[in-house]
Amino acid sequence: MKKKIALILALCLAMTSFSACSTSSKKGSGRSSSDSDTKAEADDDDDDDDDDDDTEPTRATRETTARQDPTPTPSPVPTETPVSIKPTENANINWTKYTSPDGYFTISVPQGWNVIYNDYDVISYEVIVYDTNAEKFFYFGTSFVSFPSEENFDYWMDVTASYGLPTSDYGYISPEATAISLFENSGDRFGYTDFELIDVLGENGYGDYFLQANVKDMNNGRNYEGIFTSSLVDTPMYYQQMDWDLAAGTTCIMLPVEQFTDWLGVMLQIYASLSFTDAYYTDRNIVWEQTFQTSNYIMYNANQTSDMIMDSWENSNRSSDITSQEYSDATLGRERVYDTETGDVYYADNGWSDSYSGTRYEPVESGSDYYLQPVVGTISY
Repeated sequence: MKKKIALILALCLAMTSFSACSTSSKKGSGRSSSDSDTKAEADDDDDDDDDDDDTEPTRATRETTARQDPTPTPSPVPTETPVSIKPTENANINWTKYTSPDGYFTISVPQGWNVIYNDYDVISYEVIVYDTNAEKFFYFGTSFVSFPSEENFDYWMDVTASYGLPTSDYGYISPEATAISLFENSGDRFGYTDFELIDVLGENGYGDYFLQANVKDMNNGRNYEGIFTSSLVDTPMYYQQMDWDLAAGTTCIMLPVEQFTDWLGVMLQIYASLSFTDAYYTDRNIVWEQTFQTSNYIMYNANQTSDMIMDSWENSNRSSDITSQEYSDATLGRERVYDTETGDVYYADNGWSDSYSGTRYEPVESGSDYYLQPVVGTISY
């Protein structure tokens, strides 16, 4: 009996020991599983962090980005069509200084141009300049006598002839003793007909005005445009038929219409260079004082007057000049283009701008002030 009890106790102890080992094993497995789960969650967190970190994009991401945002290709710079520009005559001038043989004046003119003078006397002194083609004319007269009418002129010619002095077939006529009256009635003395006033540009500083007008060449009927000025003093006499006027500082600048804006600046530069010497003034004043009892009459400052003419012209309403230049281009089969970089204006054959494929040169539009700028060259391919 005791043996049975001892055997049963031993069996219980063995069962108890086995159960304890089994529980211990399960508890160890639980800890291991928990650690593994924790490690797995940490790895998941690391993966999430990798997804948020774009400093190291994957190859697939880089390829996708490259496909979606390609580097833009620069647009090609347009190439200009090669052109050839030949300077026009007015933009390529060699100047030369002329001194009159009598030592009375000097003047600068383009090389090859002609200078003549009429020294009727030291009071009535005329200077004339014209180009090699006899197209462009400049005239300046210090002082001369004009007459209120042809009848007055004829009277004085008869008196002159009676003293055996040389006479003229025609004289300067100025019924109103004004510049416009002089130029309207004395065109034959200056080589033109059909004086047509365009504009009164402004005062000339000596009691009269600068006039802009159209005229026709007496020899070939060609249309001219010009600037004219003079200052006249009426000298009434006891008998009306003896009346006469004194015109001083008389100036004419005449150019073919189509060349007016190109050459006006050159003609004024010629005028500005005109200078009378001290010898002239000395001799002139002696005669003037003997004749008119004074030596203080008008004598123009050519440089100052030429500046005044240009200022007056630039400040005037020049729509007529634009219109005449457009008409001249159409008549001569040419157009004008301007350089968008420099502002220079060029002549081109009509239709040139239609075939030009560049961007630097643009056609001058109708009514543009570019028609008032001197053209400095001709452009071609």
